[in-house]
Amino acid sequence: LCALCKERLLAIPGVELNSPAQGGLPYLVNFSARGLRSETLLHFLENLGVYVSSGSACAKGKQSHVLTAMGLPRERVQSAIRVSFSRYNTPQDVDALAQGVAQGMATLARSR
Repeated sequence: LCALCKERLLAIPGVELNSPAQGGLPYLVNFSARGLRSETLLHFLENLGVYVSSGSACAKGKQSHVLTAMGLPRERVQSAIRVSFSRYNTPQDVDALAQGVAQGMATLARSR
């Protein structure tokens, strides 16, 4: 599902993948939505029934020190979203995420 998720997210203008293109963990995807703080998009997605995280799992929700160490700009780190998959997730879940992100970026960008 990670490959499908990456493909769908990359099709959305303004979305940048923070996860490596090849390799990485097979059940995690990290991306940034340009121009939006992660908490804003997280709550938008939550209202659609799509649950993601805005922080690092190892840092109890704080911004990822790994993304900072990778040299990513502060704005990109502040807009990072972490998606975790399990064996119970489906391609429909990926579709709901991608649709929600696209809708959120369009809606929230207009309201700024």
